[in-house]
Amino acid sequence: MAKHLTTGYPLQDYYSRIYKTYDLVNRLFTFRLDKKWRRHTVVACLESQPERILDLCCGTGDLAISISRTAVNSVRITGFDLNPNMLDIARQRAFRFNTTNIEFVQGDAGSTPFKDNEFDCITIGFGFRNLTFKNPNRDQYILEISRIMKPGARLLILESSRPDNRIIGFFYRLYLKIFLVPLGGLLSGHWHAYRYLAGSSADFYSFPALCKMLEDYQLSLQIKKKYLFGSVNLLIATKKGM
Repeated sequence: MAKHLTTGYPLQDYYSRIYKTYDLVNRLFTFRLDKKWRRHTVVACLESQPERILDLCCGTGDLAISISRTAVNSVRITGFDLNPNMLDIARQRAFRFNTTNIEFVQGDAGSTPFKDNEFDCITIGFGFRNLTFKNPNRDQYILEISRIMKPGARLLILESSRPDNRIIGFFYRLYLKIFLVPLGGLLSGHWHAYRYLAGSSADFYSFPALCKMLEDYQLSLQIKKKYLFGSVNLLIATKKGM
């Protein structure tokens, strides 16, 4: 069995503990705005008419299933995640919605089973910071993402971010501390997980830092949309070489 890059890293233990209430906490914490943000991500994904789509760190399958239900043209979608509990929920949801063009695969994002240049589009909803923020294997994850993207393919990153405005940033941190941590901790029973999620959201990389990080792997980054004064962003990274 291949060694997971996340061995010794606490995230998978966190998600194995909070998977039952993860979506509920997201809905309450964002006042259901996360559904709107995901719809925008789906539209941005499909506007280039991709044929092969990877939803990386797909979790419970929200984004992958939304892409499947929205697509007009024929697409093949793969949902990929390391956590088996999340994937069980994703498969159950896909069955309920009768989506037949999604395959859910378990594995480590730093060592995927996919071919070079396989995907036209990769989406990742609120998982990119888990792969990159204070993660010792960050470079391997980004390298692997770039490897499986076709030249000209797009990586859509829907992610929390630090607002540029310091005053807004102060209140954003306060909101995470007094609302997200208690809400997630009480509903899931696992406070450490939500302390990590709040901390990684509050201290995530700036946009210039992300640009530099991805540029090293032939990925050119731009901001597609900002939400809530920049506390959440939809970013698009295009792979060079086309």
